[in-house]
Amino acid sequence: MNLDNYIAAFAQQSPTAAETISRLLRQAILDGALPGGSVLRQEDMAKKFGVSRIPIREALLKLEGEGLVEAQPRRGVVVTALSPEDFEEILEMRLALESLAIELAAPRFQDADVEAALQIVDQAQASIDAPAGADPDREFEARWGSLNWSFHKSVYAVAGRPRLLAAIENLHHLFARHMRMRMQAAPAAAGDASHTELLLVLDEHRQLVRACGRHDATLAKAILQRHITNHGSSLVSRLRHAAAG
Repeated sequence: MNLDNYIAAFAQQSPTAAETISRLLRQAILDGALPGGSVLRQEDMAKKFGVSRIPIREALLKLEGEGLVEAQPRRGVVVTALSPEDFEEILEMRLALESLAIELAAPRFQDADVEAALQIVDQAQASIDAPAGADPDREFEARWGSLNWSFHKSVYAVAGRPRLLAAIENLHHLFARHMRMRMQAAPAAAGDASHTELLLVLDEHRQLVRACGRHDATLAKAILQRHITNHGSSLVSRLRHAAAG
C-alpha cells in the first residue's frame, strides 16, 4: 500500500486528524491507489500518518459509512469491490434520489443555472473532441468521472438540499471509482463507450438542462430517468456477461 503521495501534506491540513485522514484515504481509494481488496491495518496506517490509532479508527468508520471500506472477519478493514449486483443497487438508489433532486431543482432554475450547466457540457464535449485522438481518461471523466459529477452537481445543487446532494455525490463517487477499477483491469468488459455513445450522453445532459430552464419538472424527470435507466441497464448487462465469462 503506497500512500506517500496522499500524506505528504498531512501535517499542514487538518481541521482534525480523523477528518484529514479520511479525506486523504478517500481520495486514494477513488483514484485507485488503494484498489478493492486492499487491507487497511490500523497499526500500519497510524505509523504512516504519525498518529495514534484513534483518529485512524474514526476515519475508517467514516469511510465504512460511505461504502468505501468494510470490516471483514479475520481480515480487518478492507477496501470494497463491487459486484454487478452492487452496481445495480447503486443505479436504483441514484434513480430514486436524483429523481427527487431534479423535481425540486427544476422549478428553481434561473438563466445563470442553465448557462453554468451547459458550460460544463461544452467542456466535456471539448475534452473528448480534442485533436489528440481517443483518450480513455478524458472519456472516462466526461461519462463517469469528475466532469460528469460536476454537471450533475450543478443541476441538483439548485434544489437547495445539501444532505440530498451529499448522498447523491457519494453514490456517484462509488460508481465512478469501481468503473475506473474495472476499466483499468478490462476496458471492454467494463463497457467503455464509443464516441457516439458519449455524444448521446452529452446530448441528454443538454436536454435535461433545457427542460429545467423551462421549469418543466415532469419532462426533466423523464429525461433523467431514461438517461440513468438506459445507460445503467446496458452497463450492468455487460458487467454480468463479463462476470459469467
